[in-house]
Amino acid sequence: MNDAPRFRVTLCADDGARVEFDAAPRQSLVKAAARAGYLITTGCLQGRCAICRATLLRGVVAPLRRAAPNMSAVHASDGEAVVRLCSVVAGSDLELAPFSPWRVAAAP
Repeated sequence: MNDAPRFRVTLCADDGARVEFDAAPRQSLVKAAARAGYLITTGCLQGRCAICRATLLRGVVAPLRRAAPNMSAVHASDGEAVVRLCSVVAGSDLELAPFSPWRVAAAP
């Protein structure tokens, strides 16, 4: 039985569309979205290309991988915080506005 906390993630589009899914600890937000059936536009999946950028509207994220010494958790209260969804994990419930659209995964 896994008692690790799961956080609720909400993606918000410019047109008002919203989707919600749960994110497990230590799981990138791209992978959490995919497990829930939502495909986020990505490129390298290493945080380099920045195709999966999103504005953090509410909540706290932390780096997935070992971060540079000057990088720590990012809080929505930091202003216009932009994160890369392939490289962060949820540290709380989140609300994000991806720069690129997402789509529903095709049924197997």
